[in-house]
Amino acid sequence: MDKKVVYINSIFIAVLAGIATLSGLFWKGLYKHETISMAAQAMGQDLITLIIGIPVLMGSLYLIQKNSLKGSLIWMGTLFYFLYSYASMSFLASYNQLFLVYVALFSLSLYTFIYGLLSLNVKTIKESISPGKTSKIAGAFLIFSGAMVALMWVKMIIDSLLTGIAPAALESYTTLVIQALDIGVVFPAMLIAGILIIKGKEWGYALVSILLIKASLMGTALLSMIFFMAQNGVIPATGQVIFFAIITVSGILISISFYSKINNPLYKNGHIKPKNREKAAEL
Repeated sequence: MDKKVVYINSIFIAVLAGIATLSGLFWKGLYKHETISMAAQAMGQDLITLIIGIPVLMGSLYLIQKNSLKGSLIWMGTLFYFLYSYASMSFLASYNQLFLVYVALFSLSLYTFIYGLLSLNVKTIKESISPGKTSKIAGAFLIFSGAMVALMWVKMIIDSLLTGIAPAALESYTTLVIQALDIGVVFPAMLIAGILIIKGKEWGYALVSILLIKASLMGTALLSMIFFMAQNGVIPATGQVIFFAIITVSGILISISFYSKINNPLYKNGHIKPKNREKAAEL
Protein backbone atom coordinates (compact mmCIF):
# COMPACT_ATOMS: atom_id res chain seq x y z
CA MET A 1 0.00 0.00 0.00
CA ASP A 2 1.06 3.58 -0.61
CA LYS A 3 1.45 4.82 2.97
CA LYS A 4 0.79 8.43 1.93
CA VAL A 5 -2.69 7.44 0.74
CA VAL A 6 -3.26 5.52 3.96
CA TYR A 7 -2.14 8.38 6.22
CA ILE A 8 -3.86 11.23 4.37
CA ASN A 9 -7.20 9.46 3.96
CA SER A 10 -7.17 8.15 7.53
CA ILE A 11 -6.41 11.57 8.99
CA PHE A 12 -9.26 13.10 6.97
CA ILE A 13 -11.58 10.37 8.23
CA ALA A 14 -10.46 10.93 11.84
CA VAL A 15 -10.94 14.71 11.61
CA LEU A 16 -14.37 14.45 9.99
CA ALA A 17 -15.44 11.76 12.45
CA GLY A 18 -14.27 13.97 15.30
CA ILE A 19 -16.47 16.78 13.98
CA ALA A 20 -19.45 14.44 13.51
CA THR A 21 -19.19 12.76 16.91
CA LEU A 22 -18.53 15.89 18.95
CA SER A 23 -21.43 17.60 17.19
CA GLY A 24 -23.69 14.63 17.86
CA LEU A 25 -22.81 14.59 21.55
CA PHE A 26 -22.78 18.32 22.30
CA TRP A 27 -24.78 20.13 19.57
CA LYS A 28 -28.25 20.36 21.04
CA GLY A 29 -30.85 20.06 18.36
CA LEU A 30 -28.69 18.25 15.80
CA TYR A 31 -30.82 15.11 16.17
CA LYS A 32 -34.08 16.98 16.78
CA HIS A 33 -35.80 15.33 13.80
CA GLU A 34 -34.91 11.82 14.96
CA THR A 35 -37.09 9.61 17.13
CA ILE A 36 -36.04 9.32 20.78
CA SER A 37 -34.67 5.84 20.08
CA MET A 38 -32.70 6.85 16.98
CA ALA A 39 -31.24 9.95 18.64
CA ALA A 40 -30.12 7.85 21.61
CA GLN A 41 -28.55 5.25 19.32
CA ALA A 42 -26.76 7.91 17.29
CA MET A 43 -25.30 9.46 20.44
CA GLY A 44 -24.29 6.06 21.77
CA GLN A 45 -22.39 5.33 18.59
CA ASP A 46 -20.91 8.84 18.53
CA LEU A 47 -19.40 8.19 21.96
CA ILE A 48 -17.74 4.89 20.98
CA THR A 49 -16.51 6.27 17.66
CA LEU A 50 -14.98 9.24 19.48
CA ILE A 51 -13.30 7.45 22.40
CA ILE A 52 -12.45 4.12 20.73
CA GLY A 53 -12.94 4.19 16.94
CA ILE A 54 -10.82 7.27 16.19
CA PRO A 55 -7.99 6.34 18.62
CA VAL A 56 -7.84 2.79 17.19
CA LEU A 57 -7.71 4.20 13.64
CA MET A 58 -4.87 6.57 14.54
CA GLY A 59 -3.09 3.92 16.60
CA SER A 60 -3.15 1.56 13.63
CA LEU A 61 -1.36 4.23 11.57
CA TYR A 62 1.46 4.21 14.13
CA LEU A 63 1.70 0.42 13.79
CA ILE A 64 1.66 0.65 9.99
CA GLN A 65 4.59 3.07 10.20
CA LYS A 66 6.39 0.30 12.10
CA ASN A 67 5.61 -2.12 9.23
CA SER A 68 3.23 -4.08 11.45
CA LEU A 69 0.96 -6.55 9.70
CA LYS A 70 -1.35 -6.46 12.73
CA GLY A 71 -1.55 -2.69 12.33
CA SER A 72 -2.58 -2.99 8.68
CA LEU A 73 -5.33 -5.49 9.48
CA ILE A 74 -6.61 -3.49 12.45
CA TRP A 75 -6.65 -0.42 10.19
CA MET A 76 -8.76 -2.32 7.62
CA GLY A 77 -11.20 -3.55 10.26
CA THR A 78 -11.58 -0.08 11.72
CA LEU A 79 -12.18 1.36 8.25
CA PHE A 80 -14.97 -1.16 7.75
CA TYR A 81 -16.50 0.03 11.03
CA PHE A 82 -16.44 3.65 9.80
CA LEU A 83 -17.82 2.57 6.42
CA TYR A 84 -20.75 0.74 8.02
CA SER A 85 -21.42 3.50 10.56
CA TYR A 86 -21.53 6.38 8.12
CA ALA A 87 -23.37 4.44 5.43
CA SER A 88 -26.02 4.08 8.15
CA MET A 89 -25.97 7.78 8.97
CA SER A 90 -26.01 8.81 5.29
CA PHE A 91 -29.01 6.66 4.38
CA LEU A 92 -30.96 6.38 7.63
CA ALA A 93 -30.59 9.54 9.70
CA SER A 94 -32.95 12.43 9.09
CA TYR A 95 -31.36 15.25 7.12
CA ASN A 96 -29.37 17.64 9.30
CA GLN A 97 -26.52 20.16 9.06
CA LEU A 98 -23.88 17.40 8.96
CA PHE A 99 -25.29 15.50 5.98
CA LEU A 100 -22.29 16.32 3.77
CA VAL A 101 -19.94 15.27 6.57
CA TYR A 102 -21.68 11.88 6.79
CA VAL A 103 -21.48 11.42 3.03
CA ALA A 104 -17.81 12.44 2.96
CA LEU A 105 -17.05 9.92 5.72
CA PHE A 106 -19.00 7.21 3.92
CA SER A 107 -17.25 7.89 0.60
CA LEU A 108 -13.73 8.22 2.06
CA SER A 109 -14.16 5.06 4.13
CA LEU A 110 -15.59 3.12 1.19
CA TYR A 111 -12.87 3.90 -1.34
CA THR A 112 -10.03 3.74 1.18
CA PHE A 113 -11.33 0.34 2.30
CA ILE A 114 -11.51 -0.90 -1.29
CA TYR A 115 -7.97 0.38 -1.90
CA GLY A 116 -6.74 -1.45 1.20
CA LEU A 117 -8.57 -4.63 0.21
CA LEU A 118 -7.04 -4.64 -3.28
CA SER A 119 -3.59 -4.05 -1.76
CA LEU A 120 -3.71 -7.05 0.59
CA ASN A 121 -1.16 -9.83 0.17
CA VAL A 122 -3.40 -12.65 1.36
CA LYS A 123 -0.69 -15.29 1.01
CA THR A 124 1.55 -13.39 3.43
CA ILE A 125 -1.34 -12.91 5.86
CA LYS A 126 -2.06 -16.64 5.98
CA GLU A 127 1.63 -17.45 6.42
CA SER A 128 1.81 -14.94 9.29
CA ILE A 129 -0.93 -16.58 11.37
CA SER A 130 0.11 -19.50 13.54
CA PRO A 131 -1.95 -22.61 12.67
CA GLY A 132 -4.38 -23.98 15.24
CA LYS A 133 -7.98 -24.10 16.39
CA THR A 134 -8.21 -20.34 16.99
CA SER A 135 -8.68 -19.58 13.28
CA LYS A 136 -11.51 -22.09 12.91
CA ILE A 137 -13.15 -20.85 16.12
CA ALA A 138 -12.96 -17.28 14.77
CA GLY A 139 -14.56 -18.38 11.49
CA ALA A 140 -17.33 -20.31 13.25
CA PHE A 141 -17.98 -17.34 15.54
CA LEU A 142 -18.45 -14.98 12.58
CA ILE A 143 -20.81 -17.40 10.84
CA PHE A 144 -22.86 -17.95 14.01
CA SER A 145 -23.08 -14.32 15.12
CA GLY A 146 -23.82 -13.06 11.60
CA ALA A 147 -26.49 -15.71 11.08
CA MET A 148 -28.17 -14.99 14.43
CA VAL A 149 -28.42 -11.27 13.71
CA ALA A 150 -29.67 -11.88 10.17
CA LEU A 151 -32.27 -14.40 11.38
CA MET A 152 -33.44 -11.98 14.07
CA TRP A 153 -34.07 -9.31 11.43
CA VAL A 154 -35.65 -11.77 8.96
CA LYS A 155 -38.04 -13.03 11.65
CA MET A 156 -39.03 -9.45 12.48
CA ILE A 157 -39.74 -8.72 8.80
CA ILE A 158 -41.66 -11.97 8.20
CA ASP A 159 -43.79 -11.34 11.30
CA SER A 160 -44.57 -7.90 9.88
CA LEU A 161 -45.55 -9.35 6.51
CA LEU A 162 -47.81 -11.94 8.14
CA THR A 163 -49.57 -9.50 10.45
CA GLY A 164 -49.63 -6.52 8.10
CA ILE A 165 -48.22 -4.34 10.88
CA ALA A 166 -45.03 -2.37 10.28
CA PRO A 167 -42.09 -3.64 12.37
CA ALA A 168 -41.48 -1.66 15.55
CA ALA A 169 -37.87 -1.03 14.45
CA LEU A 170 -39.17 1.03 11.52
CA GLU A 171 -40.56 3.67 13.90
CA SER A 172 -41.29 6.76 11.73
CA TYR A 173 -38.66 6.02 9.08
CA THR A 174 -39.35 4.86 5.55
CA THR A 175 -37.24 1.70 5.37
CA LEU A 176 -34.97 -0.63 7.35
CA VAL A 177 -31.46 0.50 6.44
CA ILE A 178 -29.58 -1.30 9.23
CA GLN A 179 -31.44 -4.51 8.55
CA ALA A 180 -30.69 -4.24 4.83
CA LEU A 181 -26.97 -3.76 5.53
CA ASP A 182 -26.83 -6.62 8.04
CA ILE A 183 -28.79 -9.10 5.90
CA GLY A 184 -27.42 -8.09 2.51
CA VAL A 185 -23.80 -7.11 3.24
CA VAL A 186 -22.48 -8.00 6.69
CA PHE A 187 -23.88 -11.54 7.07
CA PRO A 188 -22.78 -12.70 3.58
CA ALA A 189 -19.30 -11.29 4.26
CA MET A 190 -19.13 -13.13 7.60
CA LEU A 191 -20.42 -16.34 6.03
CA ILE A 192 -17.90 -16.24 3.18
CA ALA A 193 -15.01 -15.35 5.49
CA GLY A 194 -15.93 -18.07 7.98
CA ILE A 195 -16.23 -20.79 5.33
CA LEU A 196 -12.95 -19.76 3.65
CA ILE A 197 -10.90 -19.76 6.86
CA ILE A 198 -12.36 -23.08 8.01
CA LYS A 199 -11.25 -24.50 4.64
CA GLY A 200 -7.82 -22.95 5.11
CA LYS A 201 -8.11 -20.54 2.17
CA GLU A 202 -5.87 -17.46 2.07
CA TRP A 203 -8.67 -14.92 1.66
CA GLY A 204 -10.39 -16.38 4.70
CA TYR A 205 -7.54 -15.33 6.99
CA ALA A 206 -7.54 -11.80 5.58
CA LEU A 207 -11.31 -11.32 5.77
CA VAL A 208 -11.67 -12.81 9.24
CA SER A 209 -8.89 -10.52 10.53
CA ILE A 210 -10.83 -7.51 9.24
CA LEU A 211 -14.31 -8.62 10.28
CA LEU A 212 -13.30 -9.46 13.84
CA ILE A 213 -12.19 -5.87 14.41
CA LYS A 214 -15.34 -4.46 12.81
CA ALA A 215 -17.56 -6.79 14.86
CA SER A 216 -15.79 -5.90 18.12
CA LEU A 217 -16.12 -2.15 17.51
CA MET A 218 -19.74 -2.42 16.33
CA GLY A 219 -20.67 -4.65 19.24
CA THR A 220 -19.21 -2.15 21.69
CA ALA A 221 -21.14 0.63 19.93
CA LEU A 222 -24.35 -1.42 20.22
CA LEU A 223 -23.90 -1.76 23.98
CA SER A 224 -23.37 2.00 24.18
CA MET A 225 -26.53 2.55 22.13
CA ILE A 226 -28.49 0.33 24.51
CA PHE A 227 -27.20 2.34 27.47
CA PHE A 228 -28.19 5.66 25.87
CA MET A 229 -31.60 4.25 24.94
CA ALA A 230 -32.21 3.13 28.52
CA GLN A 231 -31.20 6.58 29.78
CA ASN A 232 -33.90 8.04 27.51
CA GLY A 233 -36.64 5.65 28.57
CA VAL A 234 -36.39 3.27 25.60
CA ILE A 235 -35.86 -0.23 27.01
CA PRO A 236 -34.81 -2.88 24.43
CA ALA A 237 -35.93 -6.48 24.83
CA THR A 238 -33.93 -8.20 27.58
CA GLY A 239 -33.13 -11.15 25.33
CA GLN A 240 -31.57 -8.87 22.69
CA VAL A 241 -29.50 -7.05 25.31
CA ILE A 242 -28.13 -10.32 26.70
CA PHE A 243 -27.46 -11.66 23.20
CA PHE A 244 -25.55 -8.57 22.06
CA ALA A 245 -23.58 -8.45 25.32
CA ILE A 246 -22.50 -12.10 25.00
CA ILE A 247 -21.65 -11.72 21.31
CA THR A 248 -19.66 -8.54 21.91
CA VAL A 249 -17.61 -9.92 24.80
CA SER A 250 -17.03 -13.18 22.94
CA GLY A 251 -15.99 -11.30 19.82
CA ILE A 252 -13.47 -9.17 21.69
CA LEU A 253 -11.93 -12.21 23.42
CA ILE A 254 -11.73 -14.16 20.16
CA SER A 255 -10.22 -11.14 18.41
CA ILE A 256 -7.51 -10.84 21.07
CA SER A 257 -6.74 -14.56 20.81
CA PHE A 258 -6.73 -14.47 16.99
CA TYR A 259 -4.47 -11.42 16.76
CA SER A 260 -2.05 -12.94 19.28
CA LYS A 261 -1.38 -15.60 16.63
CA ILE A 262 -0.31 -13.04 14.02
CA ASN A 263 3.37 -12.33 13.59
CA ASN A 264 5.50 -10.48 11.04
CA PRO A 265 7.67 -13.14 9.39
CA LEU A 266 9.18 -10.58 7.00
CA TYR A 267 10.34 -8.18 9.70
CA LYS A 268 12.71 -8.13 12.63
CA ASN A 269 12.83 -5.33 15.20
CA GLY A 270 10.63 -3.18 12.95
CA HIS A 271 12.99 -3.48 9.95
CA ILE A 272 12.56 -5.46 6.75
CA LYS A 273 14.84 -8.47 6.55
CA PRO A 274 17.05 -8.00 3.45
CA LYS A 275 15.98 -11.27 1.83
CA ASN A 276 12.32 -10.30 2.19
CA ARG A 277 12.30 -6.76 0.80
CA GLU A 278 10.49 -7.79 -2.38
CA LYS A 279 7.78 -9.68 -0.46
CA ALA A 280 7.37 -6.88 2.06
CA ALA A 281 6.76 -4.41 -0.74
CA GLU A 282 3.65 -6.43 -1.61
CA LEU A 283 2.04 -5.93 1.84
